[in-house]
Amino acid sequence: MRPTWQGNLKLALVLVPVRAYPAARVRSVSMNQLHEECRSRIRQQRRCPTCDRAVERAEIVKGYQYGKGQYVLMRPDDLQRLQLPSHRTLDIVQFVEESEINPLYYHGSYYLAPGGEVAAGPFHTLLAAMKTANRIAIAQVVLHGKEKVVAIRPHDQVFIMSYLHYRDEVRRVSDIDDLPEPRAPGPAESAMARQLLDAYAKPLDLGAFEDGYRKRFLEVVEAKSRGEELVTPPAVEPRRVINLMDALKSSLARIEGEIVEPAAESRPH
Repeated sequence: MRPTWQGNLKLALVLVPVRAYPAARVRSVSMNQLHEECRSRIRQQRRCPTCDRAVERAEIVKGYQYGKGQYVLMRPDDLQRLQLPSHRTLDIVQFVEESEINPLYYHGSYYLAPGGEVAAGPFHTLLAAMKTANRIAIAQVVLHGKEKVVAIRPHDQVFIMSYLHYRDEVRRVSDIDDLPEPRAPGPAESAMARQLLDAYAKPLDLGAFEDGYRKRFLEVVEAKSRGEELVTPPAVEPRRVINLMDALKSSLARIEGEIVEPAAESRPH
């Protein structure tokens, strides 16, 4: 795994060379647009509606729209002037308790590792100190042309660096249209709902989950490549909840049945 960014982790006058590695990757399936007659891939052309012709990549510039149909052109040297001092520095501005950060603000994570043998000493000193203090660092850095706020927290022998949304990027619940007023549940409903929650409670194992759509998609691709007939699984429509108490009772009864039935089968005859 190769680093996607390298710079320095800065705390006051301490400067530690670090490298950032993607902590996760998104596995998905993608398709191309083809001409059905000849199976050739369709090319997307960049076309200017005013000049009514295709435009080469070299003719394209970037612009910011400040009004309807009005743009300011931004040249590469203009963007270069925007680079802030934190371009190659993760500047730690404070330490906080992890509970102070709403998980809604996290997005995109990287492993932050020492930038070589020389950096290993100060890197692990800071890592150990943060583990002992049970603190995470809040820092600022310029990545991909934008200034980011990041949270840096210890994880094994490295840090995990996660982007944090700015406050004005996170929408409020009040922005939801036609949100019904909350309704207080009755005592019987609350007790049965808690019982259902307890029945489903168990340690989290993300290894038990898989992308069923991606798996099925690849199975279909493989079958079609072999010229096999495809069998469409029957669609299962979920039952609509009419009465909450009835739904809770049915759910609990099913869970109890799943627990009791295997035990009954294991009894000697």
